[in-house]
Amino acid sequence: MNPPSDPAALFVFPAPGCWPWDDWQRLALERGLAPDLAALGRSLMREADQHGWCERLRSECGLHDAGRAMLARLLAHPRRTAARLTWLYATDGLRFDPWERNEFYPDSPCWKAMRLKWNREQQREASSPTTSNK
Repeated sequence: MNPPSDPAALFVFPAPGCWPWDDWQRLALERGLAPDLAALGRSLMREADQHGWCERLRSECGLHDAGRAMLARLLAHPRRTAARLTWLYATDGLRFDPWERNEFYPDSPCWKAMRLKWNREQQREASSPTTSNK
């Protein structure tokens, strides 16, 4: 058998807007999830797949159950779940620290201390008054 003359013919990709994370976002919005949280969940599903996150995090981000568990968590505990998803996004799936971008394994014990530091910084940012440039 001869290979196809067009290398792109070896790969079949969904049409734009038809990826699993796009389907998940539409479902999340239909179920009443806030648009910003639906966008965050969609981004995480995509990142987990496109960046080759470990299987545990791929599962957490919905790639093994069409996002049903992640959607249930976001609907039941939106702030806590959004904080976790934002952390995963900032660390690219527990691979890089969000400050210096040093690389670590997802199961490294250093993540606990870094997450505590991250939480403190997020709380400080949330409680500081916002200023505008008017």
